[in-house]
Amino acid sequence: MKHHTSPYFGITASLVLAVPFVAALMLAGCNNPSRPGSDGLATSGWHEHRGEAQGTTYAIKYASEVKVPDSVFTELLEMVDREVSLWRPDSRINAINAWRRTDSLYGFVDSDQIIGPLWALSEELHSLTKGAFDPTVSPLVELWGFGFSEMDRVDANAVDSVMSFVGLMPDRFDLNEEEENGYYKATWVRKGDPRAALDFNAIAQGYTVDLLMEALRVRGVEDAMVELGGEVVCRGKNPVGGPWRIAVDQPIEGSTAQDRTFEVVVSIHDRSICTSGSYRKFHEVNGQKISHTIDPGTGWPAANGLLSATVMAPTGAYADALATAFMVLGTEQTKAFLSLHPELQLDAMLMYDDGQGGYGVWRSPGFDAVSEQL
Repeated sequence: MKHHTSPYFGITASLVLAVPFVAALMLAGCNNPSRPGSDGLATSGWHEHRGEAQGTTYAIKYASEVKVPDSVFTELLEMVDREVSLWRPDSRINAINAWRRTDSLYGFVDSDQIIGPLWALSEELHSLTKGAFDPTVSPLVELWGFGFSEMDRVDANAVDSVMSFVGLMPDRFDLNEEEENGYYKATWVRKGDPRAALDFNAIAQGYTVDLLMEALRVRGVEDAMVELGGEVVCRGKNPVGGPWRIAVDQPIEGSTAQDRTFEVVVSIHDRSICTSGSYRKFHEVNGQKISHTIDPGTGWPAANGLLSATVMAPTGAYADALATAFMVLGTEQTKAFLSLHPELQLDAMLMYDDGQGGYGVWRSPGFDAVSEQL
């Protein structure tokens, strides 16, 4: 058996309702008119696709002589949804999570090549972050009432019980691919406990925007922006010939995607930007806010004062996953991580509770260099 390597990502390195923390600034009046071609598709200029997928919305904007059919994007989105949506009863990930045997393996053919690459990326990121990123955290998410379950009384005994089968370790949850004569044959999953479960929410949407951008790249598109649920990847130039401009929200409790205030606008070129935050999704128990970000190392909600983490990275998968991991690590550990891993080509903005009813902001030098304060 051999672990999968991703076909899309050469660097060493959510499908639930998502609340966008970053927004692409649509520049009014910059679309060139399109004319119908002989094949019925629009030709020349800039094109835009919008829709709903993965419990949120998406927007795709690009320059091309020929407009890409909507079906290219909708079929790709459907493929990802079919594989890793926890909200879809017939998804592959739900079938894996429902497997209750520990004396035998769950096998399937990963024909769409979604589960395998996501697992390989997750293993990489789990190792890099010393466990702060962990796709087996799903049972803890349920325990704390941020999944499909309502929150009940949670105590140390309950947390310890769940922690006994959480963790990206071969004896708890393992996924391998079988090859025959150098060719992929099948994928096998082994559980150490029947209650172990996978959750790719913290990386799937970032990975999806990478796939959508790849679909454009193989068609010769050089200038494009793809956004899904607030996860953004940009390539080339925007419609007026400059870098893409992406706005990042202030961490204001109670704000929504319709009622938001921006902190900065960031100029992006050939990079992805994703934000994770705790100020919109939390429980309040006895006057205390409980973050939806669960620390896989302790089993308890993160309580480090970090309100949001915005990450710029070469790929959406890395930006998405590391934004979540940084919410677990907190401000100081995230700064240390960035210093230790310059090879990852990351930049970040951290907004944290200042202890006085407001928030402080820290930006890495690279992030600061492309930011415009609002």
